[in-house]
Amino acid sequence: MKVKPKEVLLNLPMALMFDSSDEIAQFASNINTILHGKTKVKYEELGLLGKQEVGLFYLQRNDEFSELRAQFRSLIEAQELVEYQKLKTMTEI
Repeated sequence: MKVKPKEVLLNLPMALMFDSSDEIAQFASNINTILHGKTKVKYEELGLLGKQEVGLFYLQRNDEFSELRAQFRSLIEAQELVEYQKLKTMTEI
């Protein structure tokens, strides 16, 4: 049975966590398969946060995703700094 949705609601931009970066591209592809027309979801791989990859999904309109990207980039950079300082402390001992 084929179902043709008349309306697909997306709350974009959004950031999601994945186990691998391959899953980010696959998720965007799956969403774009569902959508019809000229609108396509774009994505960015932002990096590791904890032990998971962060994927940012958005529509290219008015740079609406820049604030969300900046928030996650600062979280990732803060985590990298903490890890670097721990490593530096361990090598000094």
